[in-house]
Amino acid sequence: MFRLILSYFIWHYTQAFKDIFNLFRNFAWFVYHFFSIKVLSKTLFSPWRKLNESYEKGWNLNAFFETLVVNFIMRIVGFLVRLFIILTGIISLAFVSIVGATVFIAWIFLPFIITLLFVSSLRLLI
Repeated sequence: MFRLILSYFIWHYTQAFKDIFNLFRNFAWFVYHFFSIKVLSKTLFSPWRKLNESYEKGWNLNAFFETLVVNFIMRIVGFLVRLFIILTGIISLAFVSIVGATVFIAWIFLPFIITLLFVSSLRLLI
């Protein structure tokens, strides 16, 4: 019986820590790539979905400014949408980090909490 308990504690504080760390590292990797934070950061000022007008040849000043305004608006829309997605991804990464840290801390004290709850429940039965 003592050997079983010792084996459990060895597993709990060695292999299980590695597994939990790898699990949350995979969650963080998924969130980072799901929201494409790196790609969206590189293309932050690009037009939204590459929607832009091409400039007409010649000296039509009215058409030039129309195209300029449309392209500027598409860049603003692209910036805002990408910024929203990047911020959502960063908030999700922060959430994953907080949950991971909480699980690590809880995992450290979990055997003692379970033992304490078990002993206190036995005292209620007696």
